[in-house]
Amino acid sequence: MKYHETEIRVRFNEVDHWGIVWHGHYISYFEMGRINLARKFALTPADFAQVGYTAPVIELKCQYKEPARNDEELIIHTTLERPSKAALTFKYQILRKRDKKLLVEGETTQVLLDKKGELIFVIPEEIKKRIDRLLIYLEK
Repeated sequence: MKYHETEIRVRFNEVDHWGIVWHGHYISYFEMGRINLARKFALTPADFAQVGYTAPVIELKCQYKEPARNDEELIIHTTLERPSKAALTFKYQILRKRDKKLLVEGETTQVLLDKKGELIFVIPEEIKKRIDRLLIYLEK
C-alpha cells in the first residue's frame, strides 16, 4: 500500500537542550500526517462530529530509530490499513528528507463512538464510502 506524504520542518521549539526533537513531538507529527490525509476525504474529527460520531485514539505505537534535529526537513508517510472491523488503523513513517533515512515509525488505532459515547461495531455507510475512496487513493 502506498503512503500519503506530508512535509514539515523541525521548529526550534520542538527540540530539547541537545537540539534533538523531543520524543513526544513525533506523536503530533503523526497527527499532522493523519489530518492531512483525512482532510482529503472528509474524515477529520470535525467531519466525524458533523455526522454524529467521534473517533478517539485507543492505541498508539511508536518506535524511535534515529533522532531528528532542529531545522531538518522531514517527510511523514501516512497510510490506512483496510478496516476489518469498526476501527481505523493509521500507520506512519517519519523520514529525514535529505537522505530518506527512517527515523520513526508507528501507528494509531481509532474506534467509532456514537453521540452517546457508545461503541459502533459496523462502520456507517456514509463513513465507509469515504474510507473506500481514501483506500483507492492509496492504492494508486
